[in-house]
Amino acid sequence: MDESELLFNLFYFLLCMCVIYPPEEFQRLGFTIEQVFSSFLGEEYQDFVGYHLRRTSLNLFVHSCLPVTYFLIHRLKFSVFATQQPLEDNELDPDFPMPQEAVAFKTLTWKMAQRFSVLAMLAVPALIFKWHQQNWRRHPINKTLAKYSNTPGNYSAVASDINTEFRRQDIYKKKLNSISTVIATENWIIKTTMYNVNFAHQANTSLSVAKAETYNISHHDQNDTLQMISIVVQPMRQGVSDFNIRINALEFRSLEDRLRRPITIPSNIQFHRSVIDRFVDVFKAQVALNPIFSSEPITDKCFACMLAEPNIKINKQCSDLNRAGAPLTDEARCSNCYCRPMWCVECLARWFAARQSDIDREVWLEQKCTCPMCRAKFCVLDVSYIRPTATTSADEDAS
Repeated sequence: MDESELLFNLFYFLLCMCVIYPPEEFQRLGFTIEQVFSSFLGEEYQDFVGYHLRRTSLNLFVHSCLPVTYFLIHRLKFSVFATQQPLEDNELDPDFPMPQEAVAFKTLTWKMAQRFSVLAMLAVPALIFKWHQQNWRRHPINKTLAKYSNTPGNYSAVASDINTEFRRQDIYKKKLNSISTVIATENWIIKTTMYNVNFAHQANTSLSVAKAETYNISHHDQNDTLQMISIVVQPMRQGVSDFNIRINALEFRSLEDRLRRPITIPSNIQFHRSVIDRFVDVFKAQVALNPIFSSEPITDKCFACMLAEPNIKINKQCSDLNRAGAPLTDEARCSNCYCRPMWCVECLARWFAARQSDIDREVWLEQKCTCPMCRAKFCVLDVSYIRPTATTSADEDAS
């Protein structure tokens, strides 16, 4: 295999990956199967079920053409195997430094792969033609819809209901990756994939969180994380298979609000259901790094939630310098707070986040806020966990 052939193989492999799993750049430029053949597919908004009947069939056909296209271009450009001459017993192929038996086996494998690629390209149109008969009755999508119909084998009414609900404005639609999307309408949970579409009617479906995975986005900041959760959708309708939805944990609340069925969360799975939840954890982690504030024993409850005991104190200890090290103006500086401890750290973190701009979420931790009681300006560096004075004295006596 010479260098040009190796480069061709690498290029065609990358091209196939971009066709099957189109990156964002291809999607922006319109180089996806759905966008190139948009006139054939029609509008998803007008005919949701019909659109995906055509889309899944088209995906299967285009993908089945990729192997035979490779062999066709390879045969026209590189005729290594087509012009291979029989070798003497003691000779080696200069392009393939291996014995004649190995070259013969490789040639046989190559020819078999060619025949299988042609067979796949011929079989897939036959399969699609079979699906298309009787108004797509045999397509896997319509077979699934027929199982939800009150009349055996009649899927038209179910498809019409789904099309109507999809055209409404209050649906939840989120692209999971380049090949799948999750949709929640008033009565349906739908997941579109490359070759099929999963349906679950909310009235007889159970949902549960299977696992939560946390990934560190930055090696420098341990608080910069991404949480992904997997939700198992289990339709109770006989013959309808389960399917999984893997979404960003921050999208959980939006999906949950659209569903009529509760999502079961096992007690051993913890994740951030919203941006605020994630910020609270980051806020707590930063406060834990600040100096401890000694205080008198507190017997009251948090002024906000009335459940937890107050465990933090706003005590000015920042340096009043900006990122460049220059002094801040008087209006931008933090001030002293003379209120007694009245808040738990979680409620104060939520108060802090509620007064920030949604546009600048990445820099919330660098912003300032005002005390809920006296309106003294403070930043996260001014928040300290408290330690009762009595406990401190007892520790010193013991030592």
